[in-house]
Amino acid sequence: MIQSTEFVKMNLKPTNFNTMKLKKSFLLLLLALVGTSAAFTQSASVSPSRLYYNAEPGQTQVRQLTVTNNSETPQSFTVSFADFASPGTDGKTELLDEGESEHSAFSWLSASPSLLELQPGESRDVDIILQVPSNPESARVVWSTAVIRLARERTAAPNLDEGAMGFGIMHTFQFVVHIFQTPRSVTYRNARILAFEEGEAGEQGQRRIKLHLENTGDAIIDVAAYLELTNMRTGESRRERARAFTTLPGHSRIIHFDLPDDLSPGMYSILGVVDYGDRDAVIAAELELRIGE
Repeated sequence: MIQSTEFVKMNLKPTNFNTMKLKKSFLLLLLALVGTSAAFTQSASVSPSRLYYNAEPGQTQVRQLTVTNNSETPQSFTVSFADFASPGTDGKTELLDEGESEHSAFSWLSASPSLLELQPGESRDVDIILQVPSNPESARVVWSTAVIRLARERTAAPNLDEGAMGFGIMHTFQFVVHIFQTPRSVTYRNARILAFEEGEAGEQGQRRIKLHLENTGDAIIDVAAYLELTNMRTGESRRERARAFTTLPGHSRIIHFDLPDDLSPGMYSILGVVDYGDRDAVIAAELELRIGE
């Protein structure tokens, strides 16, 4: 979920206003904003956070989102679409304008309904419809987002004279649901480990292992990566909890694993295992590391 707050000029009459009163009113607005932002973030929910499609050219598929009004007042929501990019290696995404992405599914998507008015506690399903054009060029992997926004509310600045220059606050927040379309005919999945090594220490000084993975296939891959740690003297072995993430074709991700702080001292063999599909789609890398000696 992304939350934003915009300050909007209104009532622009530059005559006869008190500067100190304006500053005081503006400060009250900021204090009110701090007090209300937490409540706004809890007032709605959307699930799931990702939608997956596997349509071929000429086909239509439908997936559903559920929007819930958790507040004590009626709320209105709009559903629209945007493209996104995932620059860097941390998996974060940034929304793009229409036409900026060569992997866009924007023009293939629609929502029914696209405007929802929900009573307190009410939930409603929204159909997210993907219509793939009937041409060979559409047999490719694309991705976009559905953006569910709370209708904007404007509150006037308190205690301002009628002729004063004031500011209103437009509270908005939005949920971004990632949409992935991989035709069933796109089957080539492949990945490689670019680096597997000890990385920089964490904020609390904990030792970390860095795994850098690249998607070298044609399809979007959902990855489960984990560590196998074996004490080379005692043979004692343990597995660290798997990390799950998605990697787009041509993109790479860096994942950090914190080493447990209760490992017995000694030399360890650390195996990094990456599962990105079925049983045959598993790769691994190994390093040796001395712990506590």
